[in-house]
Amino acid sequence: MLKYIAFRNFIFKETFIMRLFFLLLLLPFLASAKIDIALQSQLLQMAEVDQAVRKKLSDAGWHDASEELRNKVITIDKQNTLKLKALLSGRTWFTKSEVGEDGMSAAFLIVQHSADYKFKEKMLPLLKKSYTNGEGITGQEVALLTDRIRINKGQKQLYGTQADISTGKVIFEPIENPDTVDSRRARMKMPSLALYKKLLEKMYGLKEHPDIDLD
Repeated sequence: MLKYIAFRNFIFKETFIMRLFFLLLLLPFLASAKIDIALQSQLLQMAEVDQAVRKKLSDAGWHDASEELRNKVITIDKQNTLKLKALLSGRTWFTKSEVGEDGMSAAFLIVQHSADYKFKEKMLPLLKKSYTNGEGITGQEVALLTDRIRINKGQKQLYGTQADISTGKVIFEPIENPDTVDSRRARMKMPSLALYKKLLEKMYGLKEHPDIDLD
């Protein structure tokens, strides 16, 4: 019996030592995986400025906003693009482990609103990779950027994310192979185009759609 107890104690000690050894090996990686608060804060602050000025633009009305306010949006987009490029100096893109999901979304927002389409195109494959690897970029964000780039190049959009509501109706920009757009949207974990249209109509007050809750 004593031999059995001694053997159990030996196994316990050996297991504990092995666990401690592996924990010590992992410590440097765990430390390096901590969120970079300073970097995250910069991204969030840029996104906050972006959203604040766009809320003013939305409140004023897309067509009734002053030229000064419109120019301010353009200026902020340029400033944010330059700041983001500076933060990306020496790296390709960010990771969820260093800036968190909020930081990743903030970085995407700056890319999406940038007027520098060469920069957008450069970032697109990196964002696709980030989405594939589960690094905090959503399929919808990849789709939004993809469609904006294609439309800017005079091509048809793939996912139907871009629409014109200036006439009081949701008019989608031309879509490549519209019969299969819902399949492409599904792959990016997005709702059907018909549901998306209803969401836009309710969001912009074009139709009621009481069956849809935006909250």
